[in-house]
Amino acid sequence: MTNLVNGSLLTLPTPIRDATPQSIAMLRERCSALGIPTWRADSGGVLLQGPIEKGTLSILLGSLPMTRLIGDQAKRWSQQQDPEIVRLFPGCWGIPLAEYRRRDRIGTLIALAMGAEAVEDEFFHTLCSAAHLDVQATRRALLPRTRFDELSARTTRDLLLFMAGDLTRIEEHDSTTLSFTRQLTDCYETIDLLYSLGRSMNDLTQPETFMLGLCERLNKTLVFGYVGACFIEDPRLGASVSGKHFVLGDLDLGIEELRRGLLESRSTRTAGPLILTELSGRPIVGAGQILALPIVRSGGLVGFVFAGDKQGDDNQVSSYDIQLLEAAAGYAAAFLDNAVLYADQQDLFLGTIEALTASIDAKDRYTCGHSQRVALLSTQLALKIGYTHEQADRVRIAGLVHDVGKIGVPEAVLTKGGRLTDEEFGAIKLHPEIGHRILRDIRLLQDVLPGVLHHHERWDGRGYPAGLKSDAIPMLARIIALADTFDAMSSNRSYRSALPREQVLAEIRRCAGGQFDPDLVEPFVSLDFAEYDRMVEIAAAQQVYSVKPAA
Repeated sequence: MTNLVNGSLLTLPTPIRDATPQSIAMLRERCSALGIPTWRADSGGVLLQGPIEKGTLSILLGSLPMTRLIGDQAKRWSQQQDPEIVRLFPGCWGIPLAEYRRRDRIGTLIALAMGAEAVEDEFFHTLCSAAHLDVQATRRALLPRTRFDELSARTTRDLLLFMAGDLTRIEEHDSTTLSFTRQLTDCYETIDLLYSLGRSMNDLTQPETFMLGLCERLNKTLVFGYVGACFIEDPRLGASVSGKHFVLGDLDLGIEELRRGLLESRSTRTAGPLILTELSGRPIVGAGQILALPIVRSGGLVGFVFAGDKQGDDNQVSSYDIQLLEAAAGYAAAFLDNAVLYADQQDLFLGTIEALTASIDAKDRYTCGHSQRVALLSTQLALKIGYTHEQADRVRIAGLVHDVGKIGVPEAVLTKGGRLTDEEFGAIKLHPEIGHRILRDIRLLQDVLPGVLHHHERWDGRGYPAGLKSDAIPMLARIIALADTFDAMSSNRSYRSALPREQVLAEIRRCAGGQFDPDLVEPFVSLDFAEYDRMVEIAAAQQVYSVKPAA
């Protein structure tokens, strides 16, 4: 259809294309505001919706004669691809607007345009009689709406078509904008999740903490009743993860049942997500769907990341849900790989450190096991005063290497029986600095260097090598100083026998505020020395075994 506007041909859309229910509803509201009642009919011409008007007009248009008139005409229009305007009765025109969804006719929107002639026609009297309305009062009420003639009715049809197209485009734009907004939100949430998981992978010493953090982040991002991770029994995973589970939310079925069901379902599939509606052949009561992604490392299945009981109107698992859980499972697998590798490296590193310190202690049979015992007591004291296990592990390493500088002290001086000369004692006093020089270029030991360099400083400032006093002494060095002195007094030496436990503890108390940090003394003397005593017994047995009788 074309129209001439200001001398130019204007192409008009003939049907309503791909309008949504929302845009059609908005079009009908606008028509009503313009004084144009509307009906909707299906593809067969059956009326679906009557006019939305209120009051007298609603009663009149809802009368049986009017309903029959519109209904009969709607059936005829449904047979026409591009239905034309029809004069229903004098002064009243029916304006049909065909509705299409893609290529299929889905219905007709029918608008009614009335002129002044309509309220004078005999059919108008029939309508008023059928609706039990006073003719004169009804005429007065409708006169403001009787503005149309045949030409303006046709013009109105064109305008309504343009309006419908505009509303459809607005709806499409709104839908597209909403879709983009959702996509951007999903992308942001995905990036935020991945970023936070990536940051939390820095601490490889706490797999349990990482897994709990992973569940917390999934719980904040996804709208599920519960999220979690579960693992099979595998010693390679470490004690904090192997066979364990981590769940946030209301899991309304047993974790073992879930773990078993996931393993059974996984055995029938080689890869990809699992979307379960039943476990072990039984429907999941009250949980809806369960989404699970496998955690695979080194080619083997070690566990699952899962989410269940999706909330909201749409409780079906989406591709977005799968994407996030798949990313989480990948991060969990990568973290576990790195954590196991880190643990292996730590074991190798600590093994090397222990071998080194054992070789130094072996220079003097009287100090066999000294570094290990100092490490034990230092660790126990650190935990006693509130250090975390991670911090205490670093204290342990410092205790192991605190005497590494003795490698630079002549063996004759270390093993000499009796009193040392000033020169010999001066050589002994160099071992903290020697140890510091040996270890200072090892990156993994930077934080323990203060303990190595200053473990012979005294609280009163009369220690060595720097003569530091009270709080100027690093806490690590103060801890090691107590453990070192305790073991020295508790061990046999070439120049004396080990002192009784009571005497050792009494001496340590006496030296509080002089040699030792007074705040550390009482926590130290209250330690449980059972493990220490066991290590002393082992060292003593090794000494007896290693000493050969004289020829």
